Parts: sequence; structure tokens; C-alpha cells
Amino acid sequence: MKKFYVIFFTLTMMIIPSITFGNVIDKLNETGKFTKLNETLVKSGLSKNLKGEGPFTVFAPLDDAFAAISAQTYYGLLREENKDKLVNILGRHVFSKKLTSSEINNEIKLKALNGEEVIIKKVNGIVYINEAEVVTADIEVSNGIIHFINRVLQPLN
Repeated sequence: MKKFYVIFFTLTMMIIPSITFGNVIDKLNETGKFTKLNETLVKSGLSKNLKGEGPFTVFAPLDDAFAAISAQTYYGLLREENKDKLVNILGRHVFSKKLTSSEINNEIKLKALNGEEVIIKKVNGIVYINEAEVVTADIEVSNGIIHFINRVLQPLN
């Protein structure tokens, strides 16, 4: 019987690393904390991209982060004629590489998916992107990593 458990344990340990987590969109939907972000990603068409191969790093604003945006502005962005503006805003939160919090030391500048430069820095162990604080870091998914942030990112200029 002991031999069975040793074999079972060995096989389990070989299989577990190959199990993949859901993609970015799956994880955002699973948490229940990103209904506004998910709505904007679907409306913009970016949700299809974030289901793709990646790798992606997504700085995902929590639902509370959208409270700083008026309802009129938010629902205005969901209108078809504002799709380009919505894609630009969301593109500020996405990078086409995997970036963990442990890779961030001091301050770095990176170009987001929309082409804008953002500043990512670590201060006293806390990661910031532009003016937003990363409240939960390094959520691994099959096609990248997600960091939960407390604000919707605004342009630096």
C-alpha cells in the first residue's frame, strides 16, 4: 500500500505543474470584483485579445476604482462612437509581456499596449503604476499575470 501512495504522489506532482489556470478574462470573471472592467473589455473588443496566448500583464482596476468616474462618463464610454477612446483607456492597463512585482525595483518606464508610457515604481514594498496602487499583486493566469489596482489609470500628460 505504501508503494501505491509513493507512486500516486509522484504522478500527482508531475501532473500538477502542467495544469493551467484560466486566462486573464476567466480570472477577472471568477473573482467577481471586476464587473465594470469586464463590461468595458467586452464593449471594446479587448476581451477577445486577453483570452489569447499572451503573455500579458494587466493592471486591473477593481470595481471601486470606477467610482471615481461619473456614471455619465462611464456609460458614455460604452457607446459605440466612443469605442476608440475606450480602447485607448483600457490599453493603458495592458502590457504585452509578463511583469511580476518582484521584477520592479525603484522606478521603470514601460510602454503600454496603447503606446503610452507609464511609470511603475516600488516604494516601501508597495507597487504603483502612475498614480494607482497595486492592492493585490502577481495573480498568475495561463496567459500572463494580473495586478489588482485601486484606480483607473489616467495619462501622465
